[in-house]
Amino acid sequence: MAPPPLRIETLQRPDDPDIQRMLVELGLEEQERYDHPRETRDEIAGRTGPLEPHFRGENVVFVARDETGHALGLCWCVLFDPGNGLEAEVAELYVEPAARGGGVATALVGEAMRLLRDREATFVTVWTRPDNPAALAVYGRHGFQPTEQTVLTWLPLPGRDPADEGSADAVAERDADNHAP
Repeated sequence: MAPPPLRIETLQRPDDPDIQRMLVELGLEEQERYDHPRETRDEIAGRTGPLEPHFRGENVVFVARDETGHALGLCWCVLFDPGNGLEAEVAELYVEPAARGGGVATALVGEAMRLLRDREATFVTVWTRPDNPAALAVYGRHGFQPTEQTVLTWLPLPGRDPADEGSADAVAERDADNHAP
């Protein structure tokens, strides 16, 4: 049986009540799948603003310097609110090789976390590799944990675009719902 015809359009009204309702329902449904504090319908609705086509972000970069002013490390944070509460990413953490193991990364991430708590970020991510135990330890000391969610990424690499209508991925996508159990 063929799926019913669909019309996909760009949202025209940021305050569309159907969209606001669906976003609240999504928040209610998704929170049941994770070990996170629960929010009421009103709390989710209160932080889910109109989906404006544009939003602003902010870069905050913390720098660790020694007593001579030489930069030893940096922690770059990206903050943004797409309409459902302030989110952030610890985008980059780097410590000069000679300064590693001396607490620089811990101090930098600690300062980043103070900022994110003060700003009341609702969601913070960090990316690192499983073969980087030093970074995993620093992030773990500050409360980061592996997520219950699967994170998928897309990179525009030549010859790897599954959007080809005949690909197995494209066929599977037509039959999938993004948040189906």
